[in-house]
Amino acid sequence: MFDKLPELIDPIYSVNHNKHFVGRVNQARLKRLADMVLSADREVEVQLDFYYDRALRFPAFVMKLKTNLNLQCQRSLKPFDYAVETEVKGIFTESMALIDDLPADIEVYDLEGGKVSPLGWIEDELLLCVPIAPIDEQNSMDYENDSIPDVVAKETVLQEEAFKKPNPFAVLQGLKK
Repeated sequence: MFDKLPELIDPIYSVNHNKHFVGRVNQARLKRLADMVLSADREVEVQLDFYYDRALRFPAFVMKLKTNLNLQCQRSLKPFDYAVETEVKGIFTESMALIDDLPADIEVYDLEGGKVSPLGWIEDELLLCVPIAPIDEQNSMDYENDSIPDVVAKETVLQEEAFKKPNPFAVLQGLKK
């Protein structure tokens, strides 16, 4: 088994020959992803399977990705590892007019030329997996906000005292009668 993906893949040739690629890509090679993570020294495990989808009647592929992204927790501001394991199914087409009846979970790739770089597909899919505000559920904040229970307790005491005080308008109620 090769540990390196090819730089360029001919999708139609790969579909016609049911090609299967397994390899690793360093996150540092994915420039847009490297800008979003704290440390881009991790490996991305990639599995690409090409085939002809008889049900959809299109050349297709399945890409599986597995990696850990080093992100900064927005709650504690500490780095943490965010595990990503995703699978995407895509088809190739020469005309976008042919894709009207496809299911929503199928990615569509336009065949512009001969060979394509799988690094773009990998990077796009990993960017979709990065959360907008990453939070590590195992981290907690370094401080506790104790003022909120005190405010609630003070409001409760003030409300109880208000019920104990005599109503200043009670005298007027007596005069009205």
